[in-house]
Amino acid sequence: MHADLREYLSSLDSRGMLSRVKVEVDPHLEVAEILRRQMYRGGNAVLFERIRGFPDWRIVGNIFGGMEFFRVAFGVESLESIGEKLTEILAMRPMGGLGKKVRALSKLMSMRKFIPKIVSRGPVRDVELSSMDEVPALKTWPKDGGRYLTYPLVFTRDPETGIQDIGVYRIQIKSGRRAVIHWQVHKNSPIFLENCKRAGKDKLHVVIAVGADPATAFTGVAPVPYPMDKLLFASLVAGGGIEMMKVTEDEILVPARAELLIEGYVRPDNVELEGPFGDHWGYYTPPSYFSVMHIERITCRERPILHATVVGKPPLEDAWIGKAVERVFLPLIRMLLPEVVDVNFPVHGMFQGIAVVSIRKMFPGHAKKVIMGLWGLGQFSLTRIIVVVDEDVNVHNMNQVLYAIASTVDPRRDVLIVEGAANDQIDHTTSTPGYGSKMGVDATRKFKEEYGAEWPEEVEPDEETVRLVDRRWNEYGL
Repeated sequence: MHADLREYLSSLDSRGMLSRVKVEVDPHLEVAEILRRQMYRGGNAVLFERIRGFPDWRIVGNIFGGMEFFRVAFGVESLESIGEKLTEILAMRPMGGLGKKVRALSKLMSMRKFIPKIVSRGPVRDVELSSMDEVPALKTWPKDGGRYLTYPLVFTRDPETGIQDIGVYRIQIKSGRRAVIHWQVHKNSPIFLENCKRAGKDKLHVVIAVGADPATAFTGVAPVPYPMDKLLFASLVAGGGIEMMKVTEDEILVPARAELLIEGYVRPDNVELEGPFGDHWGYYTPPSYFSVMHIERITCRERPILHATVVGKPPLEDAWIGKAVERVFLPLIRMLLPEVVDVNFPVHGMFQGIAVVSIRKMFPGHAKKVIMGLWGLGQFSLTRIIVVVDEDVNVHNMNQVLYAIASTVDPRRDVLIVEGAANDQIDHTTSTPGYGSKMGVDATRKFKEEYGAEWPEEVEPDEETVRLVDRRWNEYGL
């Protein structure tokens, strides 16, 4: 496992997957432009070693710039193996006879290595900063509302249950000690804030870590099923317990070896305009009101590295993060919906725009059952369009998917429109942010009950002629 971001960058460097920029660069637009060009061409991670106006800092980006990066980050060949471990944990129920209970207990004991390691202090406490003006937060697009932390890990704790969450929400720096957190209403942290308000508490503690180990960084964007603890999931991804330390009076656990730590709080109903911001849909998200974070303490490591990303029209780094999420969580989807064979969130579908799912179809209406089931699952609840195809269709081959749609779909019969549904809050296609409609497409071959007659027979070549042509192929001179 990689104990921190620096170890991971060293691993990338040893494999020729890290490029270093030694000339001075400006965090105002220049860094973002360089990173976008690098991402569009499928290039290396980039470490900027000289930052204009911030001589003590470095900036790194594109650390998840392709599927091979995740294999290095997590030390696995198949990302689905991580999801399989997750399903094992969720399925652990010591039921049945004594033998089954003993085996379940043995498995449970083996999970101890994934418990986070609590330390009293980490290197992130080495330097004290007085203001966010000392941090090289980026401006990524010319009409952005200001400087942003673009890959912050936001740690909060539910005041009702004590469960801790990690989310990646963009942070607009408003002043040296004030920021605005763009957390969408569907995410856990704003729900915790509502629980705080309901409990009569006047504030919710928030800690932002930037530049954590790759497993924790990935966990921040991963749709880990609530109420599973994300710290446990991060250690599961890492392959062992990650060093954490307690901060704030709520004893929130954060990565002790992060590069930057920002501690503070938000108050219920204390909001301020955030934005505009050039987002992953390829459009500017207009200004809107989000929670104000009052910053109480800022610390960092010696010669710190700011981990940043940039978003815009695909395919950028977030596209590969989405593909990693797709692979890691496929086993969990199969556990909940066993008929699912494979899933594809096409890169240009922007993850929450379009999903293609193949199933083993067993009864009339099965595809629509799967569509509605998926819309009830975590991140899938924000997916606007779901296309379901038969198991013999390769969901990663869009030509096969298009053929399935063209050859099986009668729009009146096979298209399901759901109005008044939750959508991605930054989806600009809806008139009301976070609220719109969804479409499900049944692109499977139809049973008699669905079609009204027997489905037409598909064309297949004569088997004997196929064997003949195979034998004589070289004779044809083709």
